[in-house]
Amino acid sequence: MIKRTTVHMGRKQVLGAVVCGVIALSLVGVAVYMAVSAVGRLGLIGQQLTMRVTYCDATAPATTSRGGGHPDLVCRGFVDPSQASEDGKQRITATGFSSQPRFGAPVEVSKEPWGSWVPVDQGDWNRLGRALSPLIPLAVAGFFAKVPVAVWRGRRNSGQLVAGASA
Repeated sequence: MIKRTTVHMGRKQVLGAVVCGVIALSLVGVAVYMAVSAVGRLGLIGQQLTMRVTYCDATAPATTSRGGGHPDLVCRGFVDPSQASEDGKQRITATGFSSQPRFGAPVEVSKEPWGSWVPVDQGDWNRLGRALSPLIPLAVAGFFAKVPVAVWRGRRNSGQLVAGASA
């Protein structure tokens, strides 16, 4: 008979691996959301129109508890008559302006995959930052994913797999 030695894994180590796995999966979800949002903000997919702003409303207070900050603006206006689908009077509401656009000036807007209209990023640095932003949560998720993978490999190598499970 072969003597089987097992390495006992504490419950805290298993709980820590599960928590790290959940955090890693959540960060992957955040990265996917940021990537899909970036596609809309960069105007890569969906409908892209030119809007003439008529007025804007702030959706957040102009100052934060620390005394700084800027409001998130919701701007309403009309689609340019050359792009409008109905009699040249198509109203549109776009969210996510960081600064107030000039009234009457054309503003590029794009429809995000979930249906909201957002301004298209214009500057090269803005576009680059928006395109690379999903990599940050992916990198952090990679660090958190190392713990569950190491625990799984340790269990597999020590022979502590559940009966019937394959490695």
